Amino acid sequence: MTTGLGPLFDGAAHFAMSPEAMLPVVALAIFAGLNGVAHARAAVLFLPAAWLLSGFLGLLVGPLGVSGAYESVPLIVLGSLAAANPSVPVWGTASLSILLGIAGGYGLGSEPSGARDGTLAVFGATVGAFVLVALVAAAVLKARWDWTRITARVVGSWTAACGVLLLGWALR
Repeated sequence: MTTGLGPLFDGAAHFAMSPEAMLPVVALAIFAGLNGVAHARAAVLFLPAAWLLSGFLGLLVGPLGVSGAYESVPLIVLGSLAAANPSVPVWGTASLSILLGIAGGYGLGSEPSGARDGTLAVFGATVGAFVLVALVAAAVLKARWDWTRITARVVGSWTAACGVLLLGWALR
């Protein structure tokens, strides 16, 4: 992804143009927002930190050569959690945020475009993830009517369905 604005914006644009990176972040933010302010704060804090550190690790180590089927796991798990809206402790949301940050950051950092653009691209993608999780979690926190909370859960179910479709394509 080349924007012509430099590696920082290239990294942010790469994140913004990668549905497999954005959709799990949206599902995590919906899940955190539905569970309350403490969960949303945990997601906003831990997701970008893990994303940044694992992105730098991805730059150093490079691609692992895993199957595309693994990209569907965060979509299915986080989308299902957002749809079901179970009550979990805050450390559960923090753990999910860290795991998603590790998977997403490493994946974007280890791609050839991440290696070409370096640390600024990883930082740009991290800023994109931070902004997305903060905005979506805040929007879900403000959803007070039942129909708005149900709508957020429906978006979570659609995210899980996208994960199942991605898994089917990867296994085909």
